[in-house]
Amino acid sequence: MQKRKLILLCSCALLLLVCIAQAITKNKNNVKLYTVKEELDSVCLEANGEAVWLVKNGDKWLAGRAENDAKYETTQSAIDSLLGAVKSVKVLDKVGNASSEASQIRYDLTDAKKITVTAFAGGKEVRKITVGKSSATGSQGYIMLDNGSDVFLASGNLSNTFGKTLDDLRSRSVWTLDKNMIGGVTIRKADGTEWKLSRTGQSENIEWKLDGHGIVTGEVDSQKAENWFAEFANLSASSWYDDSASPDGKYLLTCEVEAGGKTVAIDLFQTKEGNDDEAAEYCASSTESPYTFALASYSANKFLKNPDELLK
Repeated sequence: MQKRKLILLCSCALLLLVCIAQAITKNKNNVKLYTVKEELDSVCLEANGEAVWLVKNGDKWLAGRAENDAKYETTQSAIDSLLGAVKSVKVLDKVGNASSEASQIRYDLTDAKKITVTAFAGGKEVRKITVGKSSATGSQGYIMLDNGSDVFLASGNLSNTFGKTLDDLRSRSVWTLDKNMIGGVTIRKADGTEWKLSRTGQSENIEWKLDGHGIVTGEVDSQKAENWFAEFANLSASSWYDDSASPDGKYLLTCEVEAGGKTVAIDLFQTKEGNDDEAAEYCASSTESPYTFALASYSANKFLKNPDELLK
C-alpha cells in the first residue's frame, strides 16, 4: 500500500515538472523582438491631439510642433532612450484585441489616452507603435504594432518613454565653456556699478586682478576666484519662455564672460522677490540663445555675487 502511494506521489511530481517545463517553453516561444534596421530620420509622438516631432539634422536631433518646424535642440539622453525603444520592441505575449471599444478602454488605447509613435526613414514609415497603459508592475506595457489591432504585452515602461512633451525633450543648455579657458568676468549692474575679475598666466603663475568703480578692491583670494569662474562653465535654463516672449521683471545686471577668444553675455531680470519661505525668481536673455528663459535662484546667485566676497 505504501509502495503504491509512493509511486503515485512520484508520478504527480513528475507531471508537475512537465507542466512547468511546458509553461516555460510556451512563454519563451511567445517572446518576439521587433526591430527596425533602417536609419531613422524623423519620429512623431502624438497624444491628446498634440504632436511632437523629432527630426535628424546632421548629427543632431531637433524637436518641434511640426516636421518642418523642428528647431529646438534636444537632450541627448532622452533621444537615445526614445530611439532605442522605437528600434527594438520586445513583445512578451499577445493579450487581446482592441477592435472593440471595451478593449480599447481596458488597455488605455482610446484616442484620449493612447500615445502614437510613428518612425520614418527616408520619408517612409517604418514603424508605428500605439502605446496604452503600463502593467501593474510598471516594467511592462500594452501596445499595438503598426496598423494591427492585436494588443501585446511589451517589455519596458513605454508610456513613460514615449509620453514626452516638447519641453521634456528640449535641451536646457544655454552655454557650455571650458572653465580653464575663462579669462574674465564682467558685471554691469543697473545702479551703474561695474567691475571685472580677470585671470592671466597659467598653472602656478596665475594672476588675478579685480578692478572697477563703485566697489571695494583688495587682494583676490585665488581659490575663491577659481571656484567662481568654474560656476560660469555651464549655464542652463530652468524652463523656456514662448518664442516671442521678451524678458520681464526688474532689470538687474549684464554679465559678460570671456573664454577662449569668445565673449558670451546674459541680461538678468528678477521676476519675483524672495522671502524667508520662497526663493526669488529670475528670467534672462543671452547672446547664446534666441529665446528668453527662466533661471533658478541658485544659478542666478553667481551673477549676484559681491566682489568683496572674492577677497582674502
